[in-house]
Amino acid sequence: MIDFVEEYMSDRSMPNEDGFDEQRILIKAISKVLPLIIKNELTERQNLCLRMFYVHGKNQMEIARELKLSQPTVSRHIATAKAIVNKCLSYCFYSVKQANEQWLKIE
Repeated sequence: MIDFVEEYMSDRSMPNEDGFDEQRILIKAISKVLPLIIKNELTERQNLCLRMFYVHGKNQMEIARELKLSQPTVSRHIATAKAIVNKCLSYCFYSVKQANEQWLKIE
């Protein structure tokens, strides 16, 4: 399975701004649905750990100290959050891929 969280968080650059580009469309789709998944599908603690790790660049020990949790607990929150997000985004990926294929057939 593709790790959408790692892919999206490691490279947010928009490839080929001209014309049709499947990767650009996928990145735009992910950028629209990812905040909704994080808000609606994750627990507050999973949401917080995931954001602190990816958005704020904190390591697991820093997060653990700040939230007064153990490092293994932070690790589990991040892993569980990523699994939930990746599962939801895999459906998004499939949908976008199918829509792109249909659009290309029409052209």
